[in-house]
Amino acid sequence: MAIRVTQNTMYDKMTSQMQKSLAAYMESNEQGSSQKKINRPSDDPAGTYRVLVTRNDISATTQYQSNVDTAKGWLSLADNVLGTQLSNSLTSLKALAEQASTGTYSAENRKQIADQARQIFGEMLNLSNTQYEGNSIFAGQRYDRNAFEEGLALTSADTNWDTAIQAGDYTIQGASSKSMMIQFTSTGTLDGGPQTFRWSNDGGTTWSTGTTAGRTLTANGVTVTMKNDMAVTAADISAGAGSKNGTLVYIRPTAVYQGDDNDPPPTMTVMGGPANLTTSAAGSFGGNVLLRMDNNANLSLTGSTVNYSYSTDSGSTWVAATATTDGSNKLRLLVPSGYVDMDATTVAGNTVNAGTQILVHPDRADLNLEIMKGSYISVNNVGKDIFGGYYEGKPALPGSTNLFDMVGEFISYCENNNQEGCQQTLAKIATVQQNVLTQTARIGGLENRVSTASDVLSFQKLDQQERLSYTEDVDLTELLTKLTRQQLTYQTVLQSSSKIMQMSLASYL
Repeated sequence: MAIRVTQNTMYDKMTSQMQKSLAAYMESNEQGSSQKKINRPSDDPAGTYRVLVTRNDISATTQYQSNVDTAKGWLSLADNVLGTQLSNSLTSLKALAEQASTGTYSAENRKQIADQARQIFGEMLNLSNTQYEGNSIFAGQRYDRNAFEEGLALTSADTNWDTAIQAGDYTIQGASSKSMMIQFTSTGTLDGGPQTFRWSNDGGTTWSTGTTAGRTLTANGVTVTMKNDMAVTAADISAGAGSKNGTLVYIRPTAVYQGDDNDPPPTMTVMGGPANLTTSAAGSFGGNVLLRMDNNANLSLTGSTVNYSYSTDSGSTWVAATATTDGSNKLRLLVPSGYVDMDATTVAGNTVNAGTQILVHPDRADLNLEIMKGSYISVNNVGKDIFGGYYEGKPALPGSTNLFDMVGEFISYCENNNQEGCQQTLAKIATVQQNVLTQTARIGGLENRVSTASDVLSFQKLDQQERLSYTEDVDLTELLTKLTRQQLTYQTVLQSSSKIMQMSLASYL
């Protein structure tokens, strides 16, 4: 069947073909200009989705790499401080202790050694306050301040006094540039006093006298108050200032930790509960846990079901759980990574009412950085676990591993010509060095983990960039071939259309 083709039909058809060819040609030209296959979502909706997802992945990987670089800075600095600088300081201190322990050294020689030991103490204090980008690396999460400040502490060879000192059963106020000896000259108790004593801050060359006021004694502007009554024994003054001659106490330097810790137990807060309810918790808590009683629980009953819920996101979501009473007035409630114990022995009716909420708040000193998806690493340190010193009014570490206390004692022994004390210090240095080595090894392990993560992230980002390029970028060789073909197509359409439009029946009359 013949179809009638009008002049308008031909014109419309040719115009449509020219526009179609030109549009394809211009699309390829735009791709050549941007070097991208996808310049708007309509170019490839599925491809656009893959591009957006991959760009998100690359952005996340870039952030992980930034966190890794930050972690490397923190850990590398800590490794250098502990593994090199602090170790060198301990080596120097050990050499001084060996000299001070020698019987041929005089009191004056030991005072000279004490001057050098004080310089080493200052170096160690500076090292403990090392900062990375303005943040203290040994202060836990309180990295906006120095980890340690210089302070004073007590040392005594008297067993009772040493026990009280290790328990932190005293307070001390004031400052002193030299260590002091306090030697009691009367026998009795502080509460049964007043007791007399003499003190010296020049190694026993000169002495001043004093009298206790209750459990408080003051010497050269330094005030010491014992929390409990203490027995004292008078010294034989004619025998000199020996550590075992009567009750002798040294006031000597130490460092006081200003940061926070990861020590258990967590802080417990009871809200809306009965009076006298006792609670405690134990476990490895990564964050706060909120517990809620959902029914009245009489803990004096046996076999009664207790309904409770817990939340790890500040109460946004809750998980229901149950426990069973055993009639002991006590109940253990399981929560993620630990448990909460309740004791209602002294609670009226031994009942914990519904609606009672208990907040478990663990101490958290770790500064965690996410180095890969869901993988975190702590980049800071709890300084008291490395350097020791004093924390919350008592020695932060046992005497054999407490670096700052060991150095402070050594200074006081040297300034007061105590050869036996210097020998004790020499024995402690090896233990302190072992603790520092252990902490350095721990940091080294973290560095290895960060290094591995860095390598993985590099390969991961390369793969993501390749996938993005495959989806988004043009193949230049293919595009040039396509442009040439489309240019030829467009030229052909123009030429053929021009010739057809020029043809007319009038040309053959």
